[in-house]
Amino acid sequence: MFTYKGEVNMENLAEVMKIIEAGLHQDSAKVFNYSQLLINKMDEKGDIQSAKRLRNVLKDNKTMSIQAKDYGHFLKLPVDSESRLPLAEIKNYDKNSVFLSLDEWSMSSIREFIYIINHSDLFLKEGIKSNRSMILFGKPGTGKTQTARYISSETALPLVTVRLDGIISSYLGSTSKNLRTLFDFVQRTPCILFLDEFDAIAKVRDDSNELGELKRVVNTLLQNIDSIASNIPIIAATNHEHLLDPAVWRRFDYKIRLKLPDAATRSLLLAEFFKDVSLENNVLDFAEAITEGMNGSELEMLASQIRINLVVDRVDLLRLKDFLNYFINFRKRLDQESADENINSEEIMFRAIRSLRNQDKRNFSIRKISNITGISTGKLSQELRKMEGLY
Repeated sequence: MFTYKGEVNMENLAEVMKIIEAGLHQDSAKVFNYSQLLINKMDEKGDIQSAKRLRNVLKDNKTMSIQAKDYGHFLKLPVDSESRLPLAEIKNYDKNSVFLSLDEWSMSSIREFIYIINHSDLFLKEGIKSNRSMILFGKPGTGKTQTARYISSETALPLVTVRLDGIISSYLGSTSKNLRTLFDFVQRTPCILFLDEFDAIAKVRDDSNELGELKRVVNTLLQNIDSIASNIPIIAATNHEHLLDPAVWRRFDYKIRLKLPDAATRSLLLAEFFKDVSLENNVLDFAEAITEGMNGSELEMLASQIRINLVVDRVDLLRLKDFLNYFINFRKRLDQESADENINSEEIMFRAIRSLRNQDKRNFSIRKISNITGISTGKLSQELRKMEGLY
C-alpha cells in the first residue's frame, strides 16, 4: 500500500507495475481496472485514507468515474463480432460466500493455487515465475464450476467465464476476431479467466473434417493462453478429459481430477445444505449413507427439493421417515431424467440401511428401521440377508 512517505509496500507491487505498464501504453481501461483493484485491496486492509486519495484521483479525471468496492459492472464485456452477444460473463464473489467441499488432496492443491495468486507480489519480488494455470476434469456435477467460483471468492478477483464451444464460430474470421477481443479484454482486466467446456478445443483439433484454418485458430487460442498465463490466473474445465491431447495438458501447472464425493465429503456437503433445517437425530447419518454415488450437484438439488417439500407440507422438523420418502421421490425423478443410468431406488435404500446397521446395529435395529420406513420386519430381514449373500 502507499505509505505517507510515498513508498510502495511490496504486497501491492503487482498492481502498481500493471498501472505503470498501462500508463506507458496509454491504456486507460487497464489503468482504471487495476487502480480499482488496488483501491479495493487498500479498503480490505484498512488503509482507508490511501484508498480515498486514489479514488479521488480517478474521480478528478473527467474520462473516468468510480465507486467503492465493486468494479465488475464498469467493465465492458467483449461481444461476438457477428451476433453482438457477450463472449463471456463476469461476476464478483464476496469473500467466504462460496462453499466448497472436495477430497483433501484436491482441496490442498486448490488452497496452494489460491495462496500463489494472493501472494503474487512475494513471488514477483523474488523473481520467481508463479504457476497460475489449472485444469479441472471429471464427471458432470463434481464441482468444477463451484471450484472456479470458490477461487474467485478467496482471491477477490472477478471471474470471467467463457464457454469455448460458444466462442468458436462457424465463421472463421469471426472466431479469430472473437479470440483477439476476448484476450485484449482479459489483458486489461484484473480477473480469473475460466475456460468452460474446454474439450471444445480437442474436438476441433481431432476432427479430420475441420478446415485447417479453424485448427490454426484453435492453436492461436493456446498461444494466447501461454502469453497471459503468468499474468492472469487461468482455470479450464472439461467433462471429457480423454479428448485433450498432450499439447493441451502442457498448458496447465495444476491438473485436478474431481471425483464423486466420498462419505466424509457428502457429510460436509449435506450439513451445509441443511444447515438451516431442524433435523431429527441421525438424519444426516442416514442421508450420507443413502446418497452414495450421487455427485455434489445432485446433493444440492436433493436438499433444495426437500426444503421445498417441507414448506409445502408445513413441516418444521425433518424426520427420518419423511427424509426417506422425499429421497425416494427425488431419486425416481432423477432416474427418469437420466439417459445413462437406471438406478433402482429400493436397492439404494437397502444398501444404505445395511451400511447404517454395519455402523450401529443398536440404534438401527430391524424393528426401528421398520418403524421409520414402513417396511415389514420380515421383508427387511429377507432383503438384508440377500445382500449378505445368505440366499
